[in-house]
Parts: sequence; C-alpha cells; structure tokens
Amino acid sequence: MKREVTTLRILLFFYILFCLILAGLNQGSNEVIAKAVAPYWHAYENEGKTLLILVCGLLTYRITKAKGHHEMRYKNLRRFFLAALVLHIVLPIATNNPEIYFFAMPLPWTTLGLQASYEGSAFYQSHLQTLGLGGIRFVLRFFWVYSGFIAIGTVLFGRRLQCSSLCLFNGFAAEIFDPAIPLFGKKHKPLGKKSLMIVTHIRMFYLVLALSFTLFWMLIPYFEVLQSTISIVRGLELIWYLGANLILAMAFWVALSGRFYCHLCPLGAVLSLLSKLGRMHIRTDVTSCIGCGACDRACPLSIPIQEKASKALAVHSSRCVGCGHCVDACPKHTLRYETTFLSYLQPKIKNKQE
Repeated sequence: MKREVTTLRILLFFYILFCLILAGLNQGSNEVIAKAVAPYWHAYENEGKTLLILVCGLLTYRITKAKGHHEMRYKNLRRFFLAALVLHIVLPIATNNPEIYFFAMPLPWTTLGLQASYEGSAFYQSHLQTLGLGGIRFVLRFFWVYSGFIAIGTVLFGRRLQCSSLCLFNGFAAEIFDPAIPLFGKKHKPLGKKSLMIVTHIRMFYLVLALSFTLFWMLIPYFEVLQSTISIVRGLELIWYLGANLILAMAFWVALSGRFYCHLCPLGAVLSLLSKLGRMHIRTDVTSCIGCGACDRACPLSIPIQEKASKALAVHSSRCVGCGHCVDACPKHTLRYETTFLSYLQPKIKNKQE
C-alpha cells in the first residue's frame, strides 16, 4: 500500500508541475509561444489527463479496497474515467477540436462559451481561424446543451452529477489522488465553525466575481462602452483563472485537502441552489447510528453528519458535493445519498432486479 501511495504522490507532483508550466505558457504568454505550446497542452489535457485518471484511479482503488466498503468512491472513479474518455478523447476526435473540453465547463465557472459567441473577442477570432464559423456554432450549441444538462441533472441527481462524476477541474483530482493528498504533511482535521464562516465569505466573493464576468460578456454586444474594456477584463479574468482558481486549487492539494477548492467554487455555489430544488440530502435512518464519528471524519467538506445521524435527521448542506465518502465510511450502513428523483427511482430499480 505504501508503494501505491508513493506512486500517487509522484504522479500528483508531476501533474501539478506540468499543468502549471503548460497552462502558464499557453494562457499567460504571448501569441507566438502560446501557439507553439498549444499542441503539447492539448495532448496533456486530453490524452494525458485521461491516462492519468485511469492509472491513478486504479491505484486509489487498490489502496482503498483494503480498507473496506467503498462502493460510492468506486462509482466516482469509474464515472470520472468515462467523462474523461468522452470529453477528452471521443469528442475531440469526432469534432476535430482538441479544445472542446473548454465548452464542457458550465457558467459561471468560465465565460469561454460567452466569449466564443462574441465576434469582437480574441477567443472568437482564434477559434474562427481554427474551427471556422460552422465549428464555432457547433461548440456554442454544445456549450448550452451541456450547461442545460448539468442544470437539469443537478435538480434530479444532486451535485453528485457534476462535482463527483463530471468535474474534470477539481473533482477528479480530489477523488483519484485522495490517498496522496495533501502532498506534504498529514490530512487535516475538519474545519471549525469560525474557519467555515470565513470560507463562506470568500465563497460569496468568488461567486460575485464569477457572476460579474458572466454579466460582462452577456451585455457586451449591446453596450459599446463595455467593448473598449475587453482587453482589461480579459486580463483580469486570466489572472482570476490562473491565480485564484488553478494555482490555488493545486496549492490546496499540496497543503490541505483535495476538496478544499469545492468550498470556494462559484459553479458549486450555483449548483447547491439547484440541488435544493431536488431536495438533495444524506439520509441517516437506513439503520441505527452508533455514534462512531466515521462519517464526520470521512467528509471532505467538514459537514457535521453524526450530529444529525444520531437523531435520524436528514443532512441538508450547501457544501455537500455528493461524493458519498460518508456513506461508504459508515460501518452500519446508516447513510444514503438521496434526492427526490432518486428516492422515486430506487423502488423501481429494486422491482426490476427482483
């Protein structure tokens, strides 16, 4: 097991290193360097990431297999690999567009879909040269259909759909590298109330900033005064993407936890509201709670689950990403991840199996 964990840590280190180098050169350098680096960045993001998810997912499976029941975690690993296979291999080949994964990032996490729809943006102009007008129209349709799928799917299946099955930014790393995170030091204890309050305020700042960028690109075709500020806003957004998201998320993997960025994610904040419509929760009365605290220790978002489980009360939390670690950790199988739709679906699945 130690060998597998060491291998995971080495792979995580090189993943972070190459990602920072290639992303920095591709996104933060001049046009000549960006074009030269682009093929390597695309190969790294597509074939490289898919292979990484497969290899590291298998290593994590072997490590956690020895520790008992991990059905929810195994489903996460399989779904992330399937998502990477589709978004990073199948679709780029089928559409001849190695950057199509950019359009599988719903609002408000990124505004690239909106930028591609505005003719005056540099993102539109660069893609017009490589994809043509028909190619741009296709990726825009894909962007809106995918965003709609995530929105409706979250109402039906909760945040588990995006955050623990499809998120190829932070969610996949939190799952496939989990036994190796943090890269240095030991795993940290759950956050206290004061720390969570501070994190909540930062999360609101992230959300407001992301929505501001979104609003800018939605309004820019109608207001000339905004068009003169494109380069400034694009520069700020680039700093926001590389600094406050990419680099910071990876810093969390090194020093804190894989899911710490999920506390801040603006997309997650929006999806938490949608998940409320579908009444996403952790059911705690499947059997009786014995008060061991395994669920609290397993939760990567510091949600106090045992407190509710001891009273057989459902856990509703805007921080829950539906990873199911608490469900797997419970020795009495007291917990279950549910939404209204899943609760309706469960009896029908059982009847078919019988």
